[in-house]
Amino acid sequence: MASRLLSSQGRIVCYLPNLRAVVGHFRSFSAYQNDNTRSYYSEDSSNTERSQSINFPTVWPDKSLGPFGPQDRRFPLPGLIGTSSYMTELTQKARNARHPVSPDLLFQQLPSERQGSVLNHVFNTVESMEQQYCSDKTALSPSDILECTAEECPQLLRKDLSNLFPDRNIMSGDFTVITVSQKTLNDMTSWSEAVALEREELLASFVQGAGEICEALRAAGFWADFIDPSSGKPYLGECTSDTLFETDERYRKLGFEIEDLGCCKVIRHHLWGTHAYVGCLFTNAPVDHPVLLAMQKT
Repeated sequence: MASRLLSSQGRIVCYLPNLRAVVGHFRSFSAYQNDNTRSYYSEDSSNTERSQSINFPTVWPDKSLGPFGPQDRRFPLPGLIGTSSYMTELTQKARNARHPVSPDLLFQQLPSERQGSVLNHVFNTVESMEQQYCSDKTALSPSDILECTAEECPQLLRKDLSNLFPDRNIMSGDFTVITVSQKTLNDMTSWSEAVALEREELLASFVQGAGEICEALRAAGFWADFIDPSSGKPYLGECTSDTLFETDERYRKLGFEIEDLGCCKVIRHHLWGTHAYVGCLFTNAPVDHPVLLAMQKT
């Protein structure tokens, strides 16, 4: 069964059966080659016309005859001033290509009307997103127990994450955060041997899978690193005092909720609630890279 892919501006969400499917997809980074060569420059036919000129003979002024002497046809105005035939030709072309003025330009919106239309667009967008979210919850297959989200890291979050990667400038350029949410059998709000065992298995699976994903991204020429859930620090980067655990408040900016239970905190997924185990990766691969846009279950 094909995976479900949701895409919006700067955000891609894909539901898969396991982490191995995510790893298999990202391995295509190392083998990806862009065969679509594009030509951004083309020879303008007008250049040929521009090079063509009328070969009038050069006539030098006769000082003895003054204005009654022979005239150079290229400079008919007083003071031996002439007009450019090329500019005249361009002006004529511009006049011929002139489009009639649209009546809409004569009735531009007032600032208040513009604000109202923008607000209506925002409300309609939010409403459509809510409807899509509700339909997504009911359309998930029982085998879709993993959510992989790739989105452009918000600027505010970049500032909060700058101490995690002291050797890199993440404030400018492409910086994509990839979150991997796995549905758990046990509720993560309580502790038991079953919960501890499941977390250990998910930790080992995530570290192995995230390492292979970063390896594939690096092989394709991108920088990539992931956060070790057990230590909260970058797994491949330089040592830093900053940490990012799954109950960190910064996860709120990625669409998660952090619940304070008094004795501890727990992360809440928008679909699976507290039955979720979350890990994240970071890369400078753009979120609109063809491999990310084509993310789907193989």
